[in-house]
Amino acid sequence: MLFFEDFIKKIEKTEVKPKEIEKFSLEAKKITLLLGTGIPLVLIGLFELYMVYAQGMKITYLLMGIIFLFLAFKQMKLIFSYKLILNFKSNRLISQGLDISLDEIESCTLKEAVIGRGKRLQVVMEIMTSDKRKIIVPLIMGKKLQFARIMKDVLGKKFIILKK
Repeated sequence: MLFFEDFIKKIEKTEVKPKEIEKFSLEAKKITLLLGTGIPLVLIGLFELYMVYAQGMKITYLLMGIIFLFLAFKQMKLIFSYKLILNFKSNRLISQGLDISLDEIESCTLKEAVIGRGKRLQVVMEIMTSDKRKIIVPLIMGKKLQFARIMKDVLGKKFIILKK
């Protein structure tokens, strides 16, 4: 709870002058965590495939190598595909499979919530659009304070901070 209250205070104090296109990617801590699991999985998968070559064509080594490499590339894809773009030229919010106009946003609520099967509270933005879509954006990006302040400035009264 302390972190969220401090985050809200910092949003109020921060002044941001956005560029025409603002890009947000994963925070360094999240990238390190994902690379810390992705790189060893690649190495284990490559070792398993080497064992196929060294031990003769054993199907178990081949299957294990393919599984480890699949998991590793899935991790790597997550790292490099996450990006959120605020385009002020076309007034749009763009992300993976998401492309909405900032004018279509009816409300944007900044709050703490548990996402998915996790047990930890995270700071999220819950965006409601004019066509009644509910979009939850977890703030796991590197410049989350800057993103929140820009959204607050752009949306004005539509931006709500929900305190518990």
